[in-house]
Amino acid sequence: MDEREVVVIGGGAAGFDAAYRASEFGGKVILVEKEELGGTCTNWGCIPMQFLLGNLMLARSIKKAKENGINAGEVDIDYRRLISAKRAVIKSRIDRMQDKLKTGKVTVIKGCGRLISPNSVEVGREDGKKEVLAAKKIILATGSVPQKLSIPGAEGQGVITVKQALEISSVPKSIVIIGGGVIGLELAALWFSLGSAVSVVELMAQLIPNEDHEIASLIEQVLRDDGVHVYTRTTVERIDDSKGGKAVSISRQGEKHRLETEMIVFAIGHSPLVEGLGLEDAGVRIHKGRIQTDNRMETNIKGIYCAGDAAGEMMLASVAMVQGHVAAENAMGRDSLMDYRVVPRGIRTFPEIGAIGMTEKEARAKDPEVKIVKYPLMRNAKASMLSEPSGFVKAIADSASGEVLGVHIVGPHATELIHEALIAMKMRGTVQDIAGAIHGHPCLHEAMQQAAQRLCS
Repeated sequence: MDEREVVVIGGGAAGFDAAYRASEFGGKVILVEKEELGGTCTNWGCIPMQFLLGNLMLARSIKKAKENGINAGEVDIDYRRLISAKRAVIKSRIDRMQDKLKTGKVTVIKGCGRLISPNSVEVGREDGKKEVLAAKKIILATGSVPQKLSIPGAEGQGVITVKQALEISSVPKSIVIIGGGVIGLELAALWFSLGSAVSVVELMAQLIPNEDHEIASLIEQVLRDDGVHVYTRTTVERIDDSKGGKAVSISRQGEKHRLETEMIVFAIGHSPLVEGLGLEDAGVRIHKGRIQTDNRMETNIKGIYCAGDAAGEMMLASVAMVQGHVAAENAMGRDSLMDYRVVPRGIRTFPEIGAIGMTEKEARAKDPEVKIVKYPLMRNAKASMLSEPSGFVKAIADSASGEVLGVHIVGPHATELIHEALIAMKMRGTVQDIAGAIHGHPCLHEAMQQAAQRLCS
């Protein structure tokens, strides 16, 4: 039996940060990971997705540059080289993570970890051998797994999950994406940019159902203009084989349709990975399918913490990393708390979407007199120079104090621009603060200032 101060189960965004943070405070740490370091974000999620979409955005910019007299010839996308480069980026990231863990003297064990008591973890290695690790503190960071619908044909060949979508060997001629949330829209942007015929099927009334309705409306129109077929308020009933590959039977407002396609990908979200962890043996409580924690990321069992998707609070890598820090700091005797009040959300479509805080619907439900303004990017000099004038900045402020309650941006670099709103909201700043701050010119972030100025008038 090996004994360490902290055993971390899972080496994704939350687990990696937790392990390294605990080592920074002098902890003797063992990190148990059954697959690759980095988890979903590094291997099958945000990092490879951003790499691919970033390069495709570059291709789009080169094509647009012809309008301004810069002719680089025809843009040819070599998909195999693109995927190879993506894998190199992932490997480089994992190598850096391994180096960082070595620096922190964190021991990494390849295997499956499960609780057998509140202070011990059993690790099943790839060779079938098992060992027991004793720990003063345990951090669960097991992540999540992609969901599929329980419908006929969902497990057939040619029906894949998001985890598999970024690994396929060739560009499909056609693809149906089931799910119009963040991941579904990013996949749509990816595949139509590569030349696939794309259809997006969403159960709810709007795409990205949790985002502001005007953002969703604009991005739906942009997708349609790019040739993507969008089906909202639509139920998927079954999947069958067909001559072209697969056929998806859908029902839309009482009408039946059949979508013929080469490939289908489920992008309906993830479920916290809580099975097979021995939670019942340690007495760890599960609530609504996730491991229940307090704002210190501690479970109902003292000394056992949980961070990341398994905790199920907000399934974002950015949140998971902070949760990992908080869990590790508390495991090492500090007193750290999670604050979910201000969390930015980014969607890397073409154009990008950045959002933070309340939507218009949420704000009006709390205050019918809430102040709202929408500033179009076509009035922003830098957006026009970038030939990206479509989009807007939508700002929401408290009617009495002017405190910023929410900001929603669709346009170039929106996922970066949203962080001006993040700082303002973190400091409980007002629209007067943003409006009165001198912004560089010509810059995209002037649109934020101009939106704030309108709210002040």
